[in-house]
Amino acid sequence: MLRTGHGLFLLSLLMLVACGGQPADSSAILQLEKLPGGIEGPNVLDNTGTSAVIQFTSGVPTMCNVAFGTDPNYGALTTMPMMGGAIQDHAVTLSGLTPDTTYHYRITLTDERAQVYQSEDLTFTTAESDASPAAPRPEGENVASLVAGARIAGVSSNFGAGDNDSSFGANNAIDGQPNTEWSSNGDGDDAWIELELAGTYDVHAVGVWTRTMPNDTAQIFSFTVITDQGDTHGPFDLADANQIYYFPVEFTARTLRFEAVSTNSGNTGAVEIEVYGEAHE
Repeated sequence: MLRTGHGLFLLSLLMLVACGGQPADSSAILQLEKLPGGIEGPNVLDNTGTSAVIQFTSGVPTMCNVAFGTDPNYGALTTMPMMGGAIQDHAVTLSGLTPDTTYHYRITLTDERAQVYQSEDLTFTTAESDASPAAPRPEGENVASLVAGARIAGVSSNFGAGDNDSSFGANNAIDGQPNTEWSSNGDGDDAWIELELAGTYDVHAVGVWTRTMPNDTAQIFSFTVITDQGDTHGPFDLADANQIYYFPVEFTARTLRFEAVSTNSGNTGAVEIEVYGEAHE
C-alpha cells in the first residue's frame, strides 16, 4: 500500500506527464511495452456511444490516467482516484463522448518507483447511439449547481465514507462536470441525496444522469423527488446511463430529496442532477 504522501507525488507526476509536461529527466519516460511484467490489453469495453471503458492489467502496481480526444492533441484527461493507491487491474471510464466518432487516447502509468511509462497514440470508434432521444435541456439556469449557490443538505452515504467533496462525494452530482460523479457506499435502492437551493423556486423541470459501473451495476432505473413541503413527485424512469434525462414537474420548493426507487444494486449514485425554475415571489 502506498503512503499518502508518496501517492500524491506519483499522482502529480502522472498528471504532469499526461498534460504535456516532462519530469526533470524526460528520458525516463519509457514505452508502455517495457513495463515490468508487461500489460494485458488495453481493451475498449462498454462502448455505449457516449462513454467507454479502457480496461487493462499492468504487470506491477501502477497509477494511471488516460488522455483522450478527437485528435492526437487529446484535450481531456481521466485520472484514477487516489483512494486505493497503485493497482494492477485498471478500468478507466471515458465520459462525454460523441456517438459514431473516432477518438484518440494515450495511457500513462507510474509505478511505485516513480518510473513513468506511456503508450503510443491509440484509437477507437464510439458506437452509434440507439438510445431514444432525450428531452432537450430546459431553458434557463440550472439552479441546483454549486455555482448557483445550491448545496448538499444530506446524502445516504458517499463511497468509502468520504466527505461530500471527496473523489466520489455528493458535491460531484451538482458540479456541472460529466467526468465526476457521486457514488453511494453500496446503498442500492436506499440511495438518496438532498439538495438545498439558494432560495425558493417554482420548479418546472428536473434532470438526472445516473452513474453506472463497467459491469452494468450501480445504475438507477427510476427515482422520486420529495420537496420540503412533503410532496412526492414521480417515479421517473431513466432509460439508460448514457446521458442526462429531463422531466417536467410543477412545484415550489427550496429543498429537494432525490430517492432511488428501482436500481440494480451496488454503489448507486448520479453523474449530474439539475433543477430548472424561477425564483418564487
